[in-house]
Amino acid sequence: MKPRHIAHRLVLAVITLLLLPAVSAQQLPPEIINWPDTIYTNAIIVTLDEHALNDDPGTIAEAIAIGDGVIIAVGTADYVMKMRGPDTKVVDLAGKMMVPGFIESHTHPFSLFDANLPEQELAMPHVTMGVQVEKTPAATYAKISRYVKEAGIRPGEWILIELIPNPSVGVPTIWDIAEGWIGTKSVADQTFTRQGLTKALPNNPANAGIRNVREDDGFVRRHNSVDDVELLRQPNQPVANHREYDTESADKLAHWERANQGLRGSHAFIVFNDLGWQKTAEYMPGLADTVTALRPDIDNAGERGILGTGSKKAWVEQVLKQPYPTPVYAEAVKKGFTYMARSGITAFGSRVDFPHQLSAYHYLLRRDGRLPIRHAYTYEMHRNQLHTPYFVKNVYPFMGAHWSNGPTSGNQWLWNHGIGSEGAWDTPEIACLGPDLPGLPDMAEQAKKRERCDFLTNRTPEVIGMHNALMAGWRIAGLHGVGSHGMRQFIQYIEEAIASGRISEQEVRDMRILMAHGTMVGKQPDVIAGLKRYNIIMPFQILRALTDEPPVIDTFYGPEGYEFLAPVKSLIDAGVRVAAETHSAGPPDLLFRHMPALVTRTAAGRTSTPEEGVDRVVALKMFTYSNAESMLAEDYIGSLERGKFADFAVLLNNWLEGPDSDLGLNKVIMTVVGGEVIYLDKNAPWASGETTAAR
Repeated sequence: MKPRHIAHRLVLAVITLLLLPAVSAQQLPPEIINWPDTIYTNAIIVTLDEHALNDDPGTIAEAIAIGDGVIIAVGTADYVMKMRGPDTKVVDLAGKMMVPGFIESHTHPFSLFDANLPEQELAMPHVTMGVQVEKTPAATYAKISRYVKEAGIRPGEWILIELIPNPSVGVPTIWDIAEGWIGTKSVADQTFTRQGLTKALPNNPANAGIRNVREDDGFVRRHNSVDDVELLRQPNQPVANHREYDTESADKLAHWERANQGLRGSHAFIVFNDLGWQKTAEYMPGLADTVTALRPDIDNAGERGILGTGSKKAWVEQVLKQPYPTPVYAEAVKKGFTYMARSGITAFGSRVDFPHQLSAYHYLLRRDGRLPIRHAYTYEMHRNQLHTPYFVKNVYPFMGAHWSNGPTSGNQWLWNHGIGSEGAWDTPEIACLGPDLPGLPDMAEQAKKRERCDFLTNRTPEVIGMHNALMAGWRIAGLHGVGSHGMRQFIQYIEEAIASGRISEQEVRDMRILMAHGTMVGKQPDVIAGLKRYNIIMPFQILRALTDEPPVIDTFYGPEGYEFLAPVKSLIDAGVRVAAETHSAGPPDLLFRHMPALVTRTAAGRTSTPEEGVDRVVALKMFTYSNAESMLAEDYIGSLERGKFADFAVLLNNWLEGPDSDLGLNKVIMTVVGGEVIYLDKNAPWASGETTAAR
């Protein structure tokens, strides 16, 4: 709904209320009477109409009136119930707590879409294999060859190998494989190579590397189609999963993620053997030269058979998968969006990797007139397809900066809020800390070697293209801002753009540039000053910070490293804009895995830097109003106020009461987006008779 329509509706509602004492409803023409469509009452409504990040939740109301997808009134039950008309539906929420719809500032639900696609033949049937690395690449090659023999893999079959970290042999994280074994700057430093993989697998096209979706060590599967998966080998003893999934999400995604292990994920490198590279070049003419040009930070990447994030995804889309027709993919997207609403998510920010995603979103808008939940997207197609360097550097200035301040363009369901290139900067577990944190004496050299700090030294086409886009007026949103020195370099990057004279400091401030993750951003005074000066938003992926970073800190940096660990409270107190991420999508208790961690600083049974914990109201605001600000839409969503979109979640338990130890014992039982119920728990007290018409 456009703002003028919202205002028109509210004016009519006020006129109706003013006229009611003097004129009976039956005497008023129907064009004047705008009764609410629905009234929700007998609730604890946390409006968050106090927007500052403090412990004030704002007005606590009892009832809310909804009409045409917007909030008409919020207040006491007596006040709101006076507005009901003959066809107004009234829902008694049985004393449950209502909060503004949760907003996810940074997530990637594409696997969730894929999980809802129907059975389809793969363009390239293949075998997947999980291999936990040994101390040396040579021993790892031998293990790969052994698994191939034991699984009975036929010559000529494609093999996709998931390399799994092994802390016991000094390879603690996926990044030690991706950027320590494979994606090194120099050829001499690369230890897991095209030549070594060719020797291990001379008769099969193959690639190996790390991804976000991981295969377990010793498992080998043949994939004839999306759902036709044949188990060829499994370990004699069960192995622990190397990724802890949301339980319900894991069930939902199982058929796709297990069928296509190793194909999803970002910020990684894979290396091919000779046969694999030759066959890939048949699908991608000019492959080696293009890859080398796109990755000046990796010497001769094309000759070495290395694909990074974007070109790896292009390989998946162009070589492995058959495209689905837009209506089929769009239906899967709709189901994915609806599934996200189970978490109380009513709006989210993410990137557009490929054109078929954007086509599906607009197809749904044409067909249905809406999406199940709202989506603010960034363009990132420049890095997830095998484009020429010239295209990557210049595509966004050619397009013209057409991002918008929330749904001001008239589309309340889908809007562009900038461009991203998230993996172009640093990444959790290999955060760029530079001179701020030297490292333990016996680990300092290794600590600095594994950090990713070369953004401004080895400017890739991605980094150059993003700079050109900024100078052309594009907002940057969703770029990784992980380590303190990485952020210092990004601030320098902004200042270079301002110094060019093509964009002003005020224009940059008005953009509210949005970073991502913030796991080791620290609280260095100059970095905080830069964040404030340029009005940069720093989101925190708190569970990732508290789970993944402590082992890295303990190994490489020691106790001093904890001063850098997701300093949420320190940045808020310093006046920095912050936001929050789950980087996930799924079950009704999803937010109650993340918000409690913002309060208690506890994850996986371990508490880290509890002094950085925030009040539970602040945690709630971060996942609502602050995240609305992150996608430039706080005038429309993020709090429950008259004139805003009717987006809210109803909770099983009262978030504001009870001990901190019970904060995770909660879940969403209803989600409403634009006045429409998108998710309703079958056990909600009003589920059997969800609404009743007022009499």
